Amino acid sequence: MANFSLASFTNTSNITDREADVPLVVGSIILIIINTITFPCTVILNVFVIKAVKTTPRLRNNSNILLACLAVTDAFTGLLCQPLIILWTIILLLGHSISQTVTDFWFTFVAVMLTASFFHVMLVTFERLIAIKFTMQYSNIVTYNNLKIAVLSVWIFVFINGILRMTVYRVAHYLTGLIIISNILFHAFTYLTIYRETRWHQKRIETQQLPQDEVKRFVKENKALKTTVFIVGAVIVCLLPVCFCFIVKVTGLYEICPINARWMLTCAMLNSLVNPLIYCWRQKEMRKVIFGLRTHIVHVDIQ
Repeated sequence: MANFSLASFTNTSNITDREADVPLVVGSIILIIINTITFPCTVILNVFVIKAVKTTPRLRNNSNILLACLAVTDAFTGLLCQPLIILWTIILLLGHSISQTVTDFWFTFVAVMLTASFFHVMLVTFERLIAIKFTMQYSNIVTYNNLKIAVLSVWIFVFINGILRMTVYRVAHYLTGLIIISNILFHAFTYLTIYRETRWHQKRIETQQLPQDEVKRFVKENKALKTTVFIVGAVIVCLLPVCFCFIVKVTGLYEICPINARWMLTCAMLNSLVNPLIYCWRQKEMRKVIFGLRTHIVHVDIQ
């Protein structure tokens, strides 16, 4: 049976001896540069998204509120997790060793933030499912209080999972595998259902004389759905290195993941930078508000 311990998966133990190799040193320097450049942008863009949704009534709908909650986790990822990766890499470059306990703590902390981010993506997808599938009951199901309960539940579950990773790792590992499989099945089922419902609505619009308000509502909901699809697609792309390592571990092709753990985490954390770019690209109103916020801040700084 394959060994699923953290050391075998992350290949971070005894890494200081290999860091002396020129390619590894160059790779570590590139890793530091990437995280140093991207983490301020990640924090600033996500803070602008939160500010835009909070201060602009036109943007304060259920879908954007969940996107703002996702932006909170992405902002913390850029503010805390990416600097940890930079510090981790610098310590290894200087030739200092890091205990497995500290490595486990860093990896767990980053994993907690990333898990919170991906669970918020799941909430955004679920909100779109209700909006498309249960249009008439949407206002009764998706309320502000229910959104608060859902987000709070996500954070409670994520922190419990983080505590388990530090105390009972084997249990947390199998729980993580169950979460990954459940998320994959959930998104597959959700988007299959949404696709069928969307096609049905489009056929109704083409063949029947529907009220103009209903047509506008469908167009609006469908546009928000496409934004969610891009967000989920970005998550999948950023998680490809992690998925690859899980596959090679499960199949027994490698005892240790061939991809460096810091590169895997960096690829996953870049999703926190991509998300606000998707919001601005897909929502003209949010783009205008964020640009206005940025202009105001620059103007104040100049004065």
